[in-house]
Amino acid sequence: METEDPPIVESSAEDTSGEEEESSSEGFQNLEKEGAQQKILKAIEGSEKLPDSMNDEQKNDILEMALGIIILNLFDNVLREVNDETTACNVWKKLESLYMTKSLSNKIYLNERLFSFKMDPSKGLGQNLDEFKKMTIELANVGEKEKLSDENEAIILLNSLLESFKDVKAAIKYGRTSLSLEECISALKSKELELKIERKDSGENLFVRGKQHRINFSTAQHTSNQILEYVHSDL
Repeated sequence: METEDPPIVESSAEDTSGEEEESSSEGFQNLEKEGAQQKILKAIEGSEKLPDSMNDEQKNDILEMALGIIILNLFDNVLREVNDETTACNVWKKLESLYMTKSLSNKIYLNERLFSFKMDPSKGLGQNLDEFKKMTIELANVGEKEKLSDENEAIILLNSLLESFKDVKAAIKYGRTSLSLEECISALKSKELELKIERKDSGENLFVRGKQHRINFSTAQHTSNQILEYVHSDL
C-alpha cells in the first residue's frame, strides 16, 4: 500500500510544538491498533505466523486475546462444538470444518434443516426467529450459490409458523403480489403483540365476570338447627 508524503509544515511565529506532539502521539496510537489487529489475524493462523520480533510473553498475550475475541462472538450452541479446543487457531479450524465445508453432504444437511424448520411452540417468537436467521446464515456461508433470495427465505418462514399465526400467513399469502423477509417479520411481531394484549384482556375479563352466590343449607345433623352461609364464586 502506498503511503502519502507527510505534510509540509511552514514555520510561523506561533509555538505549535505541543500540537505537533499531540498529533504524533495520536498517529502512533492508530498505528499500534492496526498492528495489534494484524497480529491477532496472524494468531488465528497459528503462533508460527507471528513476527519473530515478538518474545514468548508477547506472543502468548496475542494468542490469548485472539482466542477470547472468537469465543465472545460465538452463540452458545456453537461454543459447545469447540469447547475442547484451547487455541484460536484450533477453534478457527473447527469452525471452518463445521460451517464452511463445501461438501455435498453438508449442503444437503443445511438445506434440509432449513426447509423443514418449524417454530417451537415452547419458545417465543424472538427465539424462533434467531434460530431461523442462524440457519440462513450458515447456508449462505457454504457458498454464494447456496444463498437464498429474500423472498424464498420469507416463504420458508411463513411455512414454519405456528397455528396462532395462521391469519398472518393467509393475509400475506393472498393479499400481496410480492414479499420480503423484513415485511414478514414485522407482521409476525405485530401479531405477537396483538396476541399478548388479547391474553391480558381475556384474563382481566375472566376475573370481572366472576359471580357470587349466597347459599343456605340446614345443619340438622348438628345439635343446633342453625343455618350456615358461605359464599361460592363461579367464574
